[in-house]
Amino acid sequence: MACFNLPAHQNPLRTRRDVEAALLRILEPVRGRFTQGSAGLRLGENNAVYGAKTAQMEAFSRMLWGLAPLWAAGGGEEWLPLFREGLANGADPDHPAYWGTPADYDQKVVEMAAIATTLLLCGERMAFTPREAENLHGWLARSEGLRLPQNNWLFFRVLVQAAFRHMGWDWNGRQLEEDLAKLDGWYLGGGWYCDGQPTQMDYYIPFGMHYYGLIYAWAMGRDDPERARIFQERAAQFAGDFLYWFEDGGRAVPFGRSQTYRFAQGAFFSALALAGVEAVPWGVMKSRVLGNLRDWLAQPVFDSGGLLTVGYGYPNLFMSEQYNASGSPYWALKAFLCLALPEDHPFWAAEEAAPRLEPLRAIPPARMLAARDGSQVQLFPAGQHCVNELGNCAAKYEKLVYSSRFGFSVPRGDSLEEGAFDCCLAVSEAGAERWRTQRGFEAFRLEADRYWRKFSPLPGVTVEVTVVPDFPSHRREYVITADRPIDAADGGFALPAEDGDGRPLTPDMAEWEPHGVAVRAPWGTSAIRCLSGGGEPVLVKAWPNTNLFHPLTRIPTIRLSLPAGTHRFTTLVTGSAPKA
Repeated sequence: MACFNLPAHQNPLRTRRDVEAALLRILEPVRGRFTQGSAGLRLGENNAVYGAKTAQMEAFSRMLWGLAPLWAAGGGEEWLPLFREGLANGADPDHPAYWGTPADYDQKVVEMAAIATTLLLCGERMAFTPREAENLHGWLARSEGLRLPQNNWLFFRVLVQAAFRHMGWDWNGRQLEEDLAKLDGWYLGGGWYCDGQPTQMDYYIPFGMHYYGLIYAWAMGRDDPERARIFQERAAQFAGDFLYWFEDGGRAVPFGRSQTYRFAQGAFFSALALAGVEAVPWGVMKSRVLGNLRDWLAQPVFDSGGLLTVGYGYPNLFMSEQYNASGSPYWALKAFLCLALPEDHPFWAAEEAAPRLEPLRAIPPARMLAARDGSQVQLFPAGQHCVNELGNCAAKYEKLVYSSRFGFSVPRGDSLEEGAFDCCLAVSEAGAERWRTQRGFEAFRLEADRYWRKFSPLPGVTVEVTVVPDFPSHRREYVITADRPIDAADGGFALPAEDGDGRPLTPDMAEWEPHGVAVRAPWGTSAIRCLSGGGEPVLVKAWPNTNLFHPLTRIPTIRLSLPAGTHRFTTLVTGSAPKA
């Protein structure tokens, strides 16, 4: 475990003072890493599609997600001069540290959101000179009229215009209304948006769409009260469903892209608190933010120098997207928005409490079921698909189930071992050992206690599967039609091959039967059994660093050889973990 982690005996993360101390400790290792004019941060050598200079600007701006709330409440004074200098120099076209002129689809527009939020929370404290204010206004205003991805990016310009109004600077009402109207068109009902794509409902809904909407509602309640009310009401509706993505202790289910943002998972509840929306009891809201932080800060997600790494449960570039540079993970600091609240706010005064939730819930707008007990959550997405290839998107959206304890795996090749095909069906041409999984779907159906989906992993091969949760197990009923012989492999949950102290799985932990295998270790159980249709059990030794939580895993799997024609088989899959 990295030495920088924050176990509970060092910081219990119970009070506002604890949370502030955690933020300052996270920030401390970036001191001394500023670039020229303090307008960037050099945090590492891995890069993203937008290049090194923008990556350094990104790293600088993402610190503001934590610092701006702290400054708003009167803290973090030692950091204010550095970042004030960086903002002034980075926006000055005559300074060597100038960030550059924003262009269409430019990552710099993403980072404008953190700057705009800083102006909304504490712009007056920055004490810009008239020339500095003019430069920053001019640089931010260059986002107007740019072509942007049609998704949560439009909220970046919305926050910029809100910040202009707050600061008394010229603002573009037409741009603001155009972007807000487009964002409103992605509202699905029941509190849910999509992120521009109706088949993609992931963490960008809570830590993107709702997060920005709640900041807007807080900042613009007087100037735009009707829209502020709508954002607040939708967020309140959404909260009831989003609670199901968390264990009682605060750990959330990894699902979808941008998992390297880690404790941004709880940022939505921080934004609810800022906006004064008591959608759930204050103690429940507090438990989601602080519990999630406690879980993350006890995991090895920092390097030996204390920098937050690209990865999930440990440093891991294999699971990253093309837009993840060294500073990208600090998007996680969005969770610290609650620091803008004074110590006597009901959020801080409340005792943490777990919500009372059903064991199984259908969430139709998100096209998924959620099954849970207090120590594990399993999400069952029926009709999810990411249309853009940002990096292993099929693994991030289209597996049959996602777990808060077992995570999911991303492929490093197309053999069973390289592919690490957990929680999904893989097929191959007979004898070829080149496996393919779902990438898109033809149809799906979500019911109160099950879902059905239809997809084609290979030309001439159609798969229909009905998944029936029975927590911590679920049943998979397959109908496969192939115009030629194929092989199929149905993967269970990826079980850690060793515990946190390096003690490995031993042969006696595996229980074999003719059509199934169960691996029972002190740290969890993963099992699969073919209830009908035959099949050979195997224990796949997945390649290292394929799973988000665990560097080494084993995947109980059922293999079948299927001649041309239509075939039916049913498997029972179990994934259980010790009580948290």
